[in-house]
Amino acid sequence: MLMDNNNNKKPNVSDGELLNRAIKFAVDKHAGQVRKGTNIPYITHPLETMTILNAMRADTNLLIAGLLHDTLEDTDTSPNEILKNFNKDVVELVAEHTEDKTKSWDQRKKYEIKELEQASKRVKMLVMADKVSNLRNMFLDYCELGDEFWSRFNAPKTKQAWYYSKLIDALVDLQVFDDTAKTYWEMVDLYKDIFVTFIYDQEEKIIYQLDTCGENYYLQKGDTQWHPFDGKIAPHSLVIPRSEAERLEDNWYLKYGKRERGE
Repeated sequence: MLMDNNNNKKPNVSDGELLNRAIKFAVDKHAGQVRKGTNIPYITHPLETMTILNAMRADTNLLIAGLLHDTLEDTDTSPNEILKNFNKDVVELVAEHTEDKTKSWDQRKKYEIKELEQASKRVKMLVMADKVSNLRNMFLDYCELGDEFWSRFNAPKTKQAWYYSKLIDALVDLQVFDDTAKTYWEMVDLYKDIFVTFIYDQEEKIIYQLDTCGENYYLQKGDTQWHPFDGKIAPHSLVIPRSEAERLEDNWYLKYGKRERGE
């Protein structure tokens, strides 16, 4: 179980000066870079990552790490440069969130997930803020482009689903803290909006939850538990939004008792 070692301290005046320095540092380092497949300046992502961390009441060093989290990986920044401008804690946070680009996509992601399972709460917060920012943008672009969107990535949609589902598992401890629970569940919902299809058989009163990574479940009205599913779905069934599936589940829960989501 993670220890809640986030100090929940709002930035003071001197912290504000450090944050301003970090914003300028990140803007300079990411100058000319754009988000994948768009013309949007890349700096919007580190800024959003910092904003998400701030909503989780992160300490100042963690906010700075959010701003700088891609500088070692995607710019010419060195650890010594971050140390000179900020401090050792910021360097260590950024370094823990930096991938070895000499490795394959699969190797990098498997290593990241393994390390994340044992990481501190602060590192997990940094990773979650980064991934929620990514998922927010992925959802908007996916809604606009459909399956064409996945051509932007080095790994196909199925592998992206595997990766984000494993991240959700590795970050599960964050659901128990008041400062991180809301962001954790936003990540879960974004994952479902992008990678999960909900289908409703109105005649049999069954909701199907079909995950791109292959983990499929069904819930039938009158039952309180989701069950694994690998069968056929009746042709009259309809695809429904996640919000509608959850509304049906909530209504059934009120009538039949405790629910256990198939997540």
